[in-house]
Amino acid sequence: MQTPKHRQTGSYYSSFSVGSVVLVCFLSFFQNQTYRGSEWSVLVTFGLGCVFTALSILASSILENRGPKSYFAFFAVQCAIVTAMIFVSPVRGFFGIIVFPLCAQAVFLLRAPGATLVNAYLFAATVAVWAIPYGLSGAWEATMSYSTGFVFTIVFSIITRQALNARTHAEKLRLEVENANRQLQEYAEQASDLATTRERNRLAREIHDGVGHYLTVVKTQLDAAAALLPAQPDKARETVVKAAHLASEALDDVRRSVGALRADANRPPLPEALKELITQGSPIPTFAVEGAPRPLSSAVEHALFRAAQEGLTNIRKHARATSALLVLDFRAPQRIRLELSDNGVGASRPSSNPGFGLVGLRERIELLGGQIETANRLNGGFALTVEVPA
Repeated sequence: MQTPKHRQTGSYYSSFSVGSVVLVCFLSFFQNQTYRGSEWSVLVTFGLGCVFTALSILASSILENRGPKSYFAFFAVQCAIVTAMIFVSPVRGFFGIIVFPLCAQAVFLLRAPGATLVNAYLFAATVAVWAIPYGLSGAWEATMSYSTGFVFTIVFSIITRQALNARTHAEKLRLEVENANRQLQEYAEQASDLATTRERNRLAREIHDGVGHYLTVVKTQLDAAAALLPAQPDKARETVVKAAHLASEALDDVRRSVGALRADANRPPLPEALKELITQGSPIPTFAVEGAPRPLSSAVEHALFRAAQEGLTNIRKHARATSALLVLDFRAPQRIRLELSDNGVGASRPSSNPGFGLVGLRERIELLGGQIETANRLNGGFALTVEVPA
C-alpha cells in the first residue's frame, strides 16, 4: 500500500475525478429523454451513485492506518457498487465512464498486482454490460469504445502517481539535506568548542609548567636572600641577582607560551637543557644520561622538559628533600624514559586526586602516546616516571 502522504495526495486527485465524472455521468440522465427499464432503476442508480461518491471521497480517511484486508474490503464494495450501477442504470454507453475514477483510485492506493486486478475486473464488467444482451458484436464494440478511456485513465494515473512520488521523495531529500547541514553545523560548533578547550588547557599547562616553575624558584631565592641579608649581604645580593635572572627567564617563557605555545626552537638539545634546568634551585639533582642520546622531535623534547620542570618544582615546593636524582634514559630503541626521584617526605595527596600540574603533565604526555607514573618510594621520598615513544 502507499504511504499516508501518498494516499492523502492521491485522494485529492481521486476526489476531483470522482466529483467530475459522476456529475457528468448523471447529467446524461437529463439529456436522455428515453430510459431503458422502469423508474425505480433511476432511483437505485442515483442512490448507488451517492454511496459510491461518498466512499471514494472518504477513501483516505477510511483506509488510513489500516491493513491490507481493509483495502480488499473497500475495493470489493466499490466494485460491487459500480457494477450494480452500470447494470441497473437506465442510461448506457456514456454512463460506463463512471468506473474510471475507481480505476484511478486503485492505481493510487494499491500496489501493481491489486491495481491490475481491479482495473481488469472493471473493464470486464463494463464490456459485459454490452456483451450479455448483444453477444460478441456488443462485446467487441464495447471493447473498442472503452479501451482507450481505460488506457488513458490508467496511464495518466500512473504518471501522476510517479510525479507525486518524485515530489515527495525530493521533499524528503531536501529535509534530509537540511537536517544533515544542521548536524554538520552543530558538529562544527562542537569541534570549535573542543579545539578552544584543548587550546585553553594547553595554555594552562604552559603557564603552570613554565611560569609556575620559575616563580617557585624565584620565591625560593628571595626567601634565601632575606635570610642571608643580615649576616651575609654579599651572598644575599648574589641570590637576588640570580632571582632577577630567573624572573627574566620566566618572562621569556611567558612570551613563548602565549605567542607560539610550541617548543622553543632555540632551546639546546634536551640533555643540555636539563643540565641548565637543574641548577635553577635547591636541591640541585644529580643528573645522569643512560644510553646514547639521539635526536628527538620538538614535541617530545618540550614535553619531557616540562615534565622535569614540573617534577623539580614540586620537589622544591613540597618535598623538603636534601637530594634528588634525574635520569634520562635512551636505551630503549623506540621509547625514551625520564625518571626524577627525591629523598623527601613523599606525597600526602592521594594519587587519584593529583594537583593541576600533574593533571596537565599527564594530558601533555598522553597526547604523545606516552604514560606517566607517580608514587612514593619505599625508602622514602617521591618518584616521577615519564615514558614516551621516540
